[in-house]
Amino acid sequence: MSFKTTCPYCGVGCGIQISRSGSALKLTGDKDSPVNRGMLCIKGQTLLETIGTDSQRLLRPSIGSWDVTVKNIANKFKATEKDRIALYVSGQMLMEDLYIAKKFADSYGIKNLESNSRLCMYSTVAANNRAYGADIVPVSYDDIYLAETIFIIGSNTADCHPIVFNHIKKSKAFVVCVDVYETTTAKKSDLFIQVEQGRDMALINDLPNQEWFKNKKVLSIYSQGLTQSTDATDKVNALINAHILTQNINKPGCGVLSLTGQCNAMGGREIGTKTKDLTATEFFSTSQIKTLWVMSTNPAHSMINYRKFDTLIVSDFTQTLTTKDADIVLPACPWSEKSGHIKNSERRYLEQNAFLPPAGESKPDWQIICLVAKALGLPGFDFDNVEQIWQEMAIDQTWSARIKVPEVLVEIGPIDRIYKHNVVNNARLLTQWHGMTRTGKSKTLNKMTKKNSKMVSIHHTTNADLFKDKEVELDKYSKQPCFKG
Repeated sequence: MSFKTTCPYCGVGCGIQISRSGSALKLTGDKDSPVNRGMLCIKGQTLLETIGTDSQRLLRPSIGSWDVTVKNIANKFKATEKDRIALYVSGQMLMEDLYIAKKFADSYGIKNLESNSRLCMYSTVAANNRAYGADIVPVSYDDIYLAETIFIIGSNTADCHPIVFNHIKKSKAFVVCVDVYETTTAKKSDLFIQVEQGRDMALINDLPNQEWFKNKKVLSIYSQGLTQSTDATDKVNALINAHILTQNINKPGCGVLSLTGQCNAMGGREIGTKTKDLTATEFFSTSQIKTLWVMSTNPAHSMINYRKFDTLIVSDFTQTLTTKDADIVLPACPWSEKSGHIKNSERRYLEQNAFLPPAGESKPDWQIICLVAKALGLPGFDFDNVEQIWQEMAIDQTWSARIKVPEVLVEIGPIDRIYKHNVVNNARLLTQWHGMTRTGKSKTLNKMTKKNSKMVSIHHTTNADLFKDKEVELDKYSKQPCFKG
C-alpha cells in the first residue's frame, strides 16, 4: 500500500511517496511530482523520524475533555470584547484550515486575524500590488530551465530551498548570487557579489547596466534577506523595475520569483487571511488583545515582543515554548495525520494526505475551529470531512507556468537611512527548520547540524533574545517589522 502526500516544511512543495509494508513505513520522493521530480532535501528525507507519540506530543486537551474545553473557550470568547480577541494562524495549516479560520472570524466578527506566513511576506505582497495591481507570482520553477541568467539575492537557496537550488544547478543558466557573506549558495554560484548590510539597493538599481542581466533572459529569485528591512517594498519593486527596463518580464525564463518559507504560505495569502485592525506584530506589542488563539505556530520563539495575555489558547501537535505558556492547549494533528491542500511558491495546489490515524484525542485544525464555532451558535460549520470544505471553497485549480503582468514602473523615492556596521545577521540552517519542534525530533538531523560562526541560528535562539534591547522599525509601505540597533 502506498500514499502520496506533500512535504510540510518550506514552500517548494515537494511530492512524497509513503509505502507501507506491515507496520513499517518507507518514505521516498515522488518521481511523478512536477515540483521535485523525486528529489528530496535532507529534511524531507528524514520526515519519518519526526512522527510518533514522543514525550512532547500533545494527545488530549489540557483542561479536560473536548466538551469541557470547547465550552470553556466559548465562554472566554463571550466574555471578551470582539476587538480584544485575535486569531494568529500559520502557513503550516492547510487551505481548508485557513478557510475555516477566516469563516469563523468573519462569522463571529473578529477583525484581528493574521498569519505568521503573511507577516513574513508583507513587503512582497505590497510590492506585488504596487507593480502588478494584485498579489501575483507571475513565474514558476519551469522558468529556471529557460533562463540564461539566474540572479539570487537575499536567499541562501542551497540551504533554505535545496530542491529549487538543485533545479538551478541542473539548468544551463549562469548563476549570480548577492549576499552579505559567502553562503553555501554563493560558493556554488558562478559569480558571487558581496554587499554590505543594507546597501543592496544601489546594486539592484545598477542591474540594467550589467551584461549578464541586460542582454540575457533573467530569472530573479529572492527571499527574506531582501524583505527584512525598512525599505523592503522598495527593494522588491526596484528588482521588478529592473526586469521591466530590460524587457525581462512576461517571457519564458524571465521574471521575479519569491521563495516562501512555509508549505502553505501562498495559500494563506489567497484565502485572504488578513487582519482588519491590528497587525500580527501589534497583537504582541499593544495591550488591546486580551484573548489570543494561536494555531500551529510558536510566537514565544519567533516574536521579538512576545508578551503575556489574559487568556492564551494554543493548538499544536507538540510542546513548544508557546504551549508551555498557554492557559488552554489543544492537541492538533500534524501533517502525517491530516488531509487537505496547500499552495506552493509557484502557485500549484498540492494535496497533503494523512497516512496515520489521529494520535490520542488530537483533531485537525478545521475540526477544532468548527467545534468552537458551533458552541458559539454560529451556523455553517457542520462539516463531516475535509472534502466538504474543499468543495465549498470551490477553488479553480487551473495552473499555468506564468501569468502576464503589467509592465509599469513603480516610482521609488530616495532612501534616507543610517547604516551601521555592528549588524547581527541571523540565518536558517540546512538541517533544521524554524524552532525545531519537528526537525528537533530527528536524530539524523541533530547529528548533522553544524552552526555557522558568521551567523546566529534562528533555530537555536528566540527572537526575543536575539533582538533584546533593539529598536523595531517597520517597512514604510508594508509595515513589515525589521530591527534596528
